[in-house]
Amino acid sequence: MTAVDAVVVFAHGVGGRTDLPLSAWQAGWSAAVAMVLSFAALGLLWHRPLLVGLSARRLLPRGGLEVPARWTTVLVRLAVLGLFVVVVTAGIFGADDVSANLSPVAIYVAFWVGIPLLSALFGPFWRSVGPWDTLSRLVARGRHSDSEELPVAVVGGWTALVPVGGFLWLELVYHDGARPRILGWTALAYTVVILAVARRWGTEAARRVEGFGVLIDLLARLAPFGRRPDGRWTLRLPLVGAAVEPLRPSEVGLVLLVLGGTAFDGVSRTSFWGEVSSGRGGWEATVVGTVGLLWVIVVVGTAYHLASRLGGRLTRDVSPKAGDDGRGSGSGEFAVRFGHSLLPILLGYHVAHYFSLLVLEGQLFRVLLSDPYGRGWDLFGTVADPVNWTLVSPTTVGWVQLGSIVAGHLTGVLLAHDRSVESWEPATALRSQYPMLAVMVAYTAFGLVLMTG
Repeated sequence: MTAVDAVVVFAHGVGGRTDLPLSAWQAGWSAAVAMVLSFAALGLLWHRPLLVGLSARRLLPRGGLEVPARWTTVLVRLAVLGLFVVVVTAGIFGADDVSANLSPVAIYVAFWVGIPLLSALFGPFWRSVGPWDTLSRLVARGRHSDSEELPVAVVGGWTALVPVGGFLWLELVYHDGARPRILGWTALAYTVVILAVARRWGTEAARRVEGFGVLIDLLARLAPFGRRPDGRWTLRLPLVGAAVEPLRPSEVGLVLLVLGGTAFDGVSRTSFWGEVSSGRGGWEATVVGTVGLLWVIVVVGTAYHLASRLGGRLTRDVSPKAGDDGRGSGSGEFAVRFGHSLLPILLGYHVAHYFSLLVLEGQLFRVLLSDPYGRGWDLFGTVADPVNWTLVSPTTVGWVQLGSIVAGHLTGVLLAHDRSVESWEPATALRSQYPMLAVMVAYTAFGLVLMTG
């Protein structure tokens, strides 16, 4: 693979591997059986909610984790902001060549792949150092505080779906999505919008509009590190943050949007889609791809909400446990109540979808950092560094894909079961999860067939 070939794939994710010692359908059915058996085991052995109780268990002294001094955070903010400026200006003013410009690597690998994975490991650090939050704070500092009411879409968080949906379209559908000029001007336009919101309504409104930050923070709830209400960092058991921090309806929609985008990338590699898109190029291919992307997102979201509707009906006439707030009796409330179970599934697909991109093509970030604008520089002496395309084998990539998808779905079943026994008696709790289990089994089998086939 040449450097040009490597960067071109940034606009369309990563393909699957066929080197596993079992076929794609065997992988799918085996994972489905494992899901059903795990669900049965949870029903037999897990009769009380555990995760909420574990959130109160202290793994550290009362004072929490010692955080770096304020000046350290400021330095990291400035470093990230400086790199952000380089990436945007490289896209706008640098060489308009995907193999020589830093922007595609930085955006599609370091930012879109690396930051969410780091957040899932180390918690909600992005809000403290991210460039849009830093700029929003600076812009909002001079505004006069007032009681102007925020738009309903901003309050509910629905505006966060717009930038993420646009990014998925750019990555998966647009015929020129890896071109540095496109990426640079798009990043600049998005930044201007965020700053305009911060100036008009304040930093909190900008955070709700900034969809990437919302998505990254959602994955950070799975991490063993979190923040207490007083802002101090704390060490906790993994998954606890997802169990105790409720999702808003818009956040559930955001997760389903990204899951749908990942599913479409798999569909786009099938022979069926190859026949649909055969002979199409340019804007014609973009239009066809846009229809396909929207179709798959609707299918993924509809499947989840149908399962929620059925689960809501199964518990409609059942009294919740004492102390429960009664959420989950309706289809909409049920979907939101169990939305946190989608987070490990999202993380699993993220790892499966982008693992080889991060490990292999991600090496180009170090190389291009010495010459971000494609001007023939060698600032850090890394331009001539070789890229090891054999760092991981196709078989390893295949096993990572299989393992991450299965682990994500099994963890999702665990989170959903814990929430159900928190809400109802064990028999009702188990019955309420039948429709959701069916959807998760379908997601698992379908996802593995697309990823490994």
